[in-house]
Amino acid sequence: MPYNHASEIGDVWKHLPLCEILKIEKPLTYHESNSAYSGYTLSISPRVEYGVLKLLGLNNDVFMNSEYYHVLKRNGIDNLRYTGSPGLAMEVLSNRAQYYFHDIEREALEDVEAFAQEKGLSDFVKTICGDSICAFTDNNYVFGKDDFLFLDPYTPFDVNDINLSFFDIFTKGIARRSKTLLWYGYESLSGQKHIFECLEHLSKEHKVEIWSFDIWLKSMNTHGCEINPGVPGCGLACVHLSKGSINIMKKYLSLIESCYMDATYCGHDATLLTKINTFTHL
Repeated sequence: MPYNHASEIGDVWKHLPLCEILKIEKPLTYHESNSAYSGYTLSISPRVEYGVLKLLGLNNDVFMNSEYYHVLKRNGIDNLRYTGSPGLAMEVLSNRAQYYFHDIEREALEDVEAFAQEKGLSDFVKTICGDSICAFTDNNYVFGKDDFLFLDPYTPFDVNDINLSFFDIFTKGIARRSKTLLWYGYESLSGQKHIFECLEHLSKEHKVEIWSFDIWLKSMNTHGCEINPGVPGCGLACVHLSKGSINIMKKYLSLIESCYMDATYCGHDATLLTKINTFTHL
């Protein structure tokens, strides 16, 4: 299993809002670009303790009333079994949606297929092994306003063999009016600034409202960050989501800010800062 970041802070700030957004939006079709596994057995480490275990240990009402929390509990988080994004999506949407899970690892997709079979959802699930950028940007890959796209790279600007990136998928989601959620990571304030500038450009070019919700370590500077509890900084950019989804993201961003105020990681200050951006050229 090549993925070793499960349940760290980057996963928390994608899966926590994702579950509630899917519950609100109720898409007919769900597409995921980097699905990985349906679940993971955790080993206790500083990164896991800073991630989901920190929230589980706080007895916070907002967190404990979240769909994310309820799904994690049903799937064995008390026994250190963490549910990945494919498992979360299938738990929230059940047989009310069709699913397309993409990944470059066949083993990960086989795990997703096994989870779907266990939940009685095999007829609703299709897995695609390969470069998801090529798949999503192909003219024959069609999605529209009833579809939900969850794009989950770490570096959204990395291009594939035909010089396309995850931002090209995000752009296609804008054009097709699909409900689209893009998670991205960065390691410096200059990296964060570059992403904000690209979102601003997309909003202006396509005359569409784009929201972003970011968390990053207080110790981050222009060139880097002295610590890395999983990811120094990350964010979620979204387009064509309902007001209810925007409001829930605001609510959960506030939750993360309060829970990680004065947090520490391996003896270092690991306070998280947050920011909401609205890029609009309507």
